[in-house]
Amino acid sequence: MSFLRHTRWLVAIAVCYPAASASAQGFGLNEVGTCAVSRGFAVTGSPCNDASTIYWNPAAAAELTGKSLSVGASVIAINGAFRQDSTGRNYKTNIQPAAVPAGFAAMRIGKASIGFGVYVPYGLTSQWHDDFPGRFSALRAALQTVYFQPNIAWQANDNWSIGGGPVFGHSTVDLTQSVDLSQQAVAPGVTFGQLGIAAQTEFARAKFHGTSNAMGYNVGVHGKFGPWSLGARYLSALTFNYRDAKATFAQVPTGLTLPLNNPVSPTTPVPIDALVAAQFTTGGALVSQTGSSQIVHPWQLQGGFGYDGFAGTKLSADITRFGWSDFQTLPVSFNGPAKSKSRMLLEDYNDSWAFRFGAEHKLGSWIGRAGYSFANSPAPDVTVSPLLPDMNRRNFSAGLGIPIMSMYKLDIGYLHVNTAGRRGRIAERTSESQDVAQVNTGAYALKADVFSAALNVTF
Repeated sequence: MSFLRHTRWLVAIAVCYPAASASAQGFGLNEVGTCAVSRGFAVTGSPCNDASTIYWNPAAAAELTGKSLSVGASVIAINGAFRQDSTGRNYKTNIQPAAVPAGFAAMRIGKASIGFGVYVPYGLTSQWHDDFPGRFSALRAALQTVYFQPNIAWQANDNWSIGGGPVFGHSTVDLTQSVDLSQQAVAPGVTFGQLGIAAQTEFARAKFHGTSNAMGYNVGVHGKFGPWSLGARYLSALTFNYRDAKATFAQVPTGLTLPLNNPVSPTTPVPIDALVAAQFTTGGALVSQTGSSQIVHPWQLQGGFGYDGFAGTKLSADITRFGWSDFQTLPVSFNGPAKSKSRMLLEDYNDSWAFRFGAEHKLGSWIGRAGYSFANSPAPDVTVSPLLPDMNRRNFSAGLGIPIMSMYKLDIGYLHVNTAGRRGRIAERTSESQDVAQVNTGAYALKADVFSAALNVTF
């Protein structure tokens, strides 16, 4: 199979899988390469010896020999819940296990290496059951972003290499939200809530689907000095503008009736479902229309070092800074009759840190790996919501590298995400002045398990 055919194959597999946010801050994903997963993602200064280094440190690809191919995926199983203060009831998430793919190919040419990577550094699936009280904020939120990266690396001398390439991103966003009848106007100056309709009475479900493309870059540097190695890489921010997105609305029957003396027909009870049905037909506000949104995928700056002075053992440590402060708002705008229902979600994220530690040891022809990482949440206390109930995460991982004949190596890995939980809200903030005492009404819990496998080929 030619190098070009390899890269075409990588593109094909990468666009076939959804993603679920598990072991990174915000809606970031770290599950790129099984070796990296197993070593706690501490692989920038001490890279894995496979083509996935195109993502983790583009410069280290210059140190690969011959032709390299790495194809794999990480399956993420999330177990989350929200416990409401007022009722004591526990609402579990409704997220199915999802696969995060990654594929890389590299070829050494003299002191240079050319390659191509397809990976998913950002993704999110947050989904709840239909009885979740926070469904009026978000019933389902799905973000799938695939990065395509041509790469070139150059080994400047025996100690140093540099590398990088442009990044082309393709992103898809899907949002589903229930619409509250009590907040809708039944007559000028009168809402259904003022007529006795209970809050959180669902009469419609809104869906928003959009796609966008953006461009950035990923660059790195790597050095080796005896048993020590060090490296750094920078992945730029990408801004995705989801223009001409599709917004649709579906009526949800309530079975309710306005009693006598209502402002619509004072002498006759009025079935509410028939009354609001006109909103979903031509001329109504809740018809299919276009919309728009914008999401910034933040920059990443990661640096670290490795030490392999012990026989058969390699140790590594990395530190990463994420530019989440670029993610301040999430606009959801409608360009048709529902324009008045456009909203600006307040996120107010902060830049955040991750600390990563890894080790691997030769076990005969096999390689054993282990890792630990800690990621602090970029979300402030007032922005822990159904859309993304983010919290600090402790990740414990282990894995094996298993040779299969001379050309092939199978990597398998497991990572467990542990959190302490975090208090949060189920309703959107209406102003920057609201504090946690006003908006947070319960506690979120999150655990996740990640199973990863990759096939590495060298020829």
